Amino acid sequence: MFTILHISDLHRSPTDPIENSTLLGSLLSDLDRYKIESRNIPAPDAAIVSGDIIQGVNLKFAGYADELTVQYDVAFNFLAALADRMFEGDRSKVVIVPGNHDVCWNTAKSAMRDYVETNPPKKFSAMSFSSDTSLRWDWSTRKIFEIADKEIYKRRLDAYWCFIARFYENARLAHPIDATRGFNLFSLDKGRILVAALESIHGNDCYCREGGIERGVIGSCALAIRDLPQQPILRAATWHHSFQGPPVGDDYMNIASVHELIGHGFRLGFHGHQHLAEANAQKIHLPEEEAMAISSAASLCAGRMELPTGANRGYNLVVIDDEYTSCRVHVRELIQGNQFGRYTRGIFKVDGYAELHWTLPPSPSGGSPAGRSRFCAEAILRAEDALNSGEPTRALTIIDEADARGHAHGRRIYLQAARSLGQNRTIIELLSEPSSIGDFVELFAALLAEKDFSEARLLLGKGPALLVDQATLDEMRNQLDLKSRFGEKR
Repeated sequence: MFTILHISDLHRSPTDPIENSTLLGSLLSDLDRYKIESRNIPAPDAAIVSGDIIQGVNLKFAGYADELTVQYDVAFNFLAALADRMFEGDRSKVVIVPGNHDVCWNTAKSAMRDYVETNPPKKFSAMSFSSDTSLRWDWSTRKIFEIADKEIYKRRLDAYWCFIARFYENARLAHPIDATRGFNLFSLDKGRILVAALESIHGNDCYCREGGIERGVIGSCALAIRDLPQQPILRAATWHHSFQGPPVGDDYMNIASVHELIGHGFRLGFHGHQHLAEANAQKIHLPEEEAMAISSAASLCAGRMELPTGANRGYNLVVIDDEYTSCRVHVRELIQGNQFGRYTRGIFKVDGYAELHWTLPPSPSGGSPAGRSRFCAEAILRAEDALNSGEPTRALTIIDEADARGHAHGRRIYLQAARSLGQNRTIIELLSEPSSIGDFVELFAALLAEKDFSEARLLLGKGPALLVDQATLDEMRNQLDLKSRFGEKR
């Protein structure tokens, strides 16, 4: 199983703050309680942070740039400490996307000017002020504004991207961060799970509240994944905005984006925004039914005035099964003494979790879905190509990342690569328990090369059990005696 800690909406309420030490301490205390739950919850292997990293600042806030820096410092310290405590400092296991609170309203407003009426006058409708247009309507002043400087407008996320660059500065990311394309890719579970971090704040600013992923971004993301040398078993996606809510709401994302993700083979989604915990499945038919399981996390840090009636601060844990075809969404909420416990309302009643299922899509290369065996086989073929291309180090890395050393052919490729690099210690580790005469002979040679004569003598004693003939054992003993006579004993 692979467990993802899903947190969202980290913005701190100025009227109801919560400190990093309180948050982190409560999360770690709750982790200790996972083991006594009626359905055991494994410790998190990775984390997804689905937007709204900070509270942000209002329009005309004096010194807004400095205030944004202060707020991102708080978020940075919390997430860095979380990575240190839960993932041994590996920040590549923390996936982050922006939310509407991460949009700097003051920068967006500086890119706008009063709209100049045309001749003849233009007719307006609600769609004239959507996120895809350059016009904005301000209800407070009953004025129309126009985004006049698109370059300045793009910089409304500069503070967020500075935070991201700082957070991942020394992280070993499989896919470099790109602030310009509307998505980023994160490899989890040694490449078996790929998370697309999508920006749902296209056109979002001080006057446009709606969420949306820019047209073409999901298609570009799907193409980028299709072009990867190794296809993941499970494609997951995270974004910030919810896609359902009150009829009068205007800050939601079009559900068509979710349907598009399903059509591209995404089977697990994560979002926040509405400050409510939920788990459901969205489905389309092409013509067969295809489904995506979706985890919606409550706000981890919002204040009482920002939480829906009856809701508490909380987070989710998503436990993915070994076949990558189902998950359990466990919901935890802040109850007493700033401590998290089981959420027992709605579909999470009694057990505190909901189970969701899906069917993996066909592999882009054809044939059956990319399950564990196919993933392993593809990795071994890539490693073999690397070895044949004179890149033994890359071959070792590929097999290590795919945990393919247990596969017979993967083991052979690994041995060949280690042998070509003269990595005797790698060979000794891999063949520590030889299962054939060939393994026995290769292990013996590696031990001699490393002058590990005591281990070589112990190995010779195991020869008869592996049906090594006496003549071969005598010859090997002679080699050992000769080398140990002139070498340093170990």
